[in-house]
Amino acid sequence: MVKWERQMTREDIKILVVDDEEWILSIFQNALEESGYLVDCALDGYIALEMCEETTYHIVITDLVMPSLDGLSLLKRIKARWPTTEVIVVTGYATIKAAIEALKEGASDFILKPVNFDQIRFTINKCYQKIKALTENQELRTLNHRLRELNEMKDKFLSITNHELRTPVTIIKGYLEILDASLTNKDREVEEILSILMKTTMEMLETIDRLHILSRMQHGKWEFQLGMINPVEVLEKIIERMKPLYNHRKVTLEMLPVHREVKVLGNVSGLRLIFHELLHNALKFTPDGGRVVVRLYHQTDQVVFEIADTGVGIPYEKQELIFKDFYEVQDSINHSSSREEFMGGGMGIGLSLVKELVLSLNGKIEVDSEPEVGSTFRVYFPTVQSNMENYHEVDLLSF
Repeated sequence: MVKWERQMTREDIKILVVDDEEWILSIFQNALEESGYLVDCALDGYIALEMCEETTYHIVITDLVMPSLDGLSLLKRIKARWPTTEVIVVTGYATIKAAIEALKEGASDFILKPVNFDQIRFTINKCYQKIKALTENQELRTLNHRLRELNEMKDKFLSITNHELRTPVTIIKGYLEILDASLTNKDREVEEILSILMKTTMEMLETIDRLHILSRMQHGKWEFQLGMINPVEVLEKIIERMKPLYNHRKVTLEMLPVHREVKVLGNVSGLRLIFHELLHNALKFTPDGGRVVVRLYHQTDQVVFEIADTGVGIPYEKQELIFKDFYEVQDSINHSSSREEFMGGGMGIGLSLVKELVLSLNGKIEVDSEPEVGSTFRVYFPTVQSNMENYHEVDLLSF
C-alpha cells in the first residue's frame, strides 16, 4: 500500500516504464519527466520485477510483446505481488483478445502504439485518483482501528479505576473515621491533618464515582427512573451546599428569581450531578472576587438552566472540545489538583459527564464564551407535557 505524508502531487508519482526497445524507453522517459513525473526504465520484465522489489512504484507502463517476460505475464505478477500498483499496457500488436485479457487481469488501460502522450497523461491521472482514494480509505481504516483500540484502553482504565481503586480508598476512609473517633483531646494540628486527609479521600471517592457513572452511561448501562421533578428545589439544595466553597474563594454566587411551579421530566441524581458539575466548573474558572449568576426560566416547551460566570473564558476553537472525555482547557501538566481553587485541575470528565447526563434526559447543552470575559452554559430540559400522566412526581424531601 502506498502511503503519503502530505497531499499527493504529480512530483510524488513514481513510474516504471518497461520495454525491450531503448529508444522507446527514452521517448517515454523524456516526455513523462517533462510533465513532472519521476520515471525509471527497465529493458526486461524480470529486471522490472527486481526493481519493484527495491522501489515502490505507483504506476508501471509495460509493452505487451517482449522476448523474456511478456507484458501480460508481468502484469499478472505485479498484481499478485503489489495489488495496488496500477499497470498500463502498451502495444503495437493489438488484438481484442489481448486487450480483454489485460483488462481482466487488472490493467488500468490498454493503449495502442504509436502512443498519444495526452492519452497517457490522462490515464496516469486516472491512476493517481484511484491510488489517492485507496490510500485515504486505508488511512481512514487505520485511524478507525486505532480509535477502537484507544476506546478499549479507556474502557479498561475506567473499569480498573472503579474496581481496583474504590476498595483501598474506602478502606482508607474507614480507618480515618476510626482514627478520628479514637483520638481524644486532639490538638489543632492533628485535627487539621485529619480534616485534609478525609477531604482528599472523599474527593478521590467522588472522582471514582464520576468515572463509574460516565463509563456506564457511555455503554448504556446507567439505569435511572424518570419522574416529574421541580428543578428549582434541586438547584437550591445544590447551591446551599456549594455556598461555603464560593465564600471561601470570595466568588459571588447569585440565583435570580424563578418561577417555582415548573416541572421537568428527569431524574434527581442526574439533575443533581448536572447542577453540581456546572457550578464546580464555574467556580474553578472564575478568579477570586468574581461573580457567577444562575437562573432557571421557562421557554416554550423547555426549561432552561443558565449559569454565567466572569471567568477566564474558552477560546472559540476549544468550545467543542470541552465536552470530550479527559479534555482540559488549561495545561494538564502544570495545574494544581484542586477542583475548587482558581484554575485547579481535574481529570477532564466533568463536562463530558454533564453532556452524557443531559442527553440521557432528552435535553441539550450549549456554551457561549469569550476569553477574559466569561462563559455562559445553557442546559435545555423538556417540560412535563399533558400526555405524561404515567410519570409520578418525585418527592424531594429526602434529597
